[in-house]
Amino acid sequence: MTDLAFVLCAGLGERLRPMTLSTPKPLMPIWNRPLLTQTLEALEQWGVKEVYLNTHWLPERLRAFVAAYEGPLALHELHEPEILGTGGCLRALAPHLKGRPFWLVNGDIAFDLDPAPIVQAFEASDHFAAAWLEPKQGPRTVETDYMGRVTCWASPTPGVEHTATFTGISLLSPEVLTFLPEGKAKCSVVEAFEAAMYAGRFVRGVTIKGAYWNDAGTPEAYLRIHRDAKRLPNLARYAADAAAIPAPEVARALMLLDWKAEDTILVPLGARGSQRTFWRLVGPRRSVIAIAYQTEGREENARYAACARALTAAGIRVPKIIADQPGLLIMEDLGDVTFTPARLEGHAEPCSCGEPHAHAHFPQLHQVMELLAAFHRADVGDLPLEPPFDAALYDWEVALYERFAAPLPADAKAEWEQRVKPALLAEPQVLVHRDFQSTNILWKDNRPAFIDFQGMRRGPALYDLASFLYDPYVDWTPEAIDDAIAAYAKASGRQEAELREKLPYAGIQRLLQAIGAYHRLASVGQTRFLKFVPVARTRAATLAQEAALPALAHALAP
Repeated sequence: MTDLAFVLCAGLGERLRPMTLSTPKPLMPIWNRPLLTQTLEALEQWGVKEVYLNTHWLPERLRAFVAAYEGPLALHELHEPEILGTGGCLRALAPHLKGRPFWLVNGDIAFDLDPAPIVQAFEASDHFAAAWLEPKQGPRTVETDYMGRVTCWASPTPGVEHTATFTGISLLSPEVLTFLPEGKAKCSVVEAFEAAMYAGRFVRGVTIKGAYWNDAGTPEAYLRIHRDAKRLPNLARYAADAAAIPAPEVARALMLLDWKAEDTILVPLGARGSQRTFWRLVGPRRSVIAIAYQTEGREENARYAACARALTAAGIRVPKIIADQPGLLIMEDLGDVTFTPARLEGHAEPCSCGEPHAHAHFPQLHQVMELLAAFHRADVGDLPLEPPFDAALYDWEVALYERFAAPLPADAKAEWEQRVKPALLAEPQVLVHRDFQSTNILWKDNRPAFIDFQGMRRGPALYDLASFLYDPYVDWTPEAIDDAIAAYAKASGRQEAELREKLPYAGIQRLLQAIGAYHRLASVGQTRFLKFVPVARTRAATLAQEAALPALAHALAP
């Protein structure tokens, strides 16, 4: 019928967040293969040769997909700096139509159908437009007449008998574009359909017996697709690929869990640094996290399980270890919700500390500080740990900064040698996390848990506190920082005034290390970390000013 298709890929995927914060919804995997792959394979079977895709949210991920695509279709991107809607985006397609009808397909749905009934309905519409309708699922807001013509797209009685849902798949003629609202950049294709009705041009709606549709709009619907894929002809290859298992570590994990592949949903979480790759495995009754890791250059990866068990025994909430083998770890799934400033919104309370000055009080932040203080007190016996913080380690962190960011001027280096390093070396040595930042604090069942502690060692408690408070990835308010310091002082039994005096030294040291690490990562191609450098520099310079270190403040300013 036509060799042209337009696949809508610009949506934000808000209902599937947080999964779609890093992956556009069309690239969400179904049995380890993106939804978009299924769409393109179906279009190929329908005789399509050329496909346009609009992009907006995370366009670089979709561009990478297009660049890696090796199929027979010619793929083209139409980028939208501002999202234009399912109708507005069609204006950019107009120059490429050349009088041809085209398939318009939502890029974030799973489907399995024979397109012939849609083609027949298109012909019956006088070659204007045909839309595939789903009679049982979805909001069912579409009404049709006895001829199958759509007479209402927003039924006042949705869900009643004879209503249906527009699936997001239609076959359209270029004439449809003439009915888009003038002077309105962002609009829906349905607005064009409705305007066409007043001109006597109707979309033919068609339901298809035995067809499958799922909009993957919620986590429940997304998981349901994985189950449904096993019984659908055009989606069966997804389940077949899963049966083959995409990685040997996953096969080992299923064997250790005694889970069947056909009963398990696999959600790849990707590489997370430190030579580790993560998967979420969802079984009939629970989900777990499987981690494949290497130890060459990262010996601490092999100590994760032992650290987790020791911390659990000490009363620190961390993921429970389910299985531990060389190169593979399976642990409790505590979810994806990290402890960010958004967690505190709407939860501030008046402080009842009795001090003459009033300040905000954040109960959830207190929970984190209390758990951190307990971590610092934890007795892990003779558990093997990373080398402790000492003069050599502090020197190494500054050398990392100077090698990859910039050499410190002599006067700034002298301030660090004479003030910062001695202050940290004088601190008591406790068990420290070493990478205590918001992304390593999960929030589950209204309480915190810690992850990524495999690098823990003996060192100053202030290093962890500074890592959290001055984390370049997040922006704590001054009120939250003030309350966190007070809460940690109370939980740890330390004098608050002493903490406030010495904390800037730990913050400067941690941020020097972080800036050096960001530049090192950029030097091997991970340039996205450079966006955090100005924030880290600003915070380090501010702390240097507070500690009366003018040369360091000048050297670290962005």
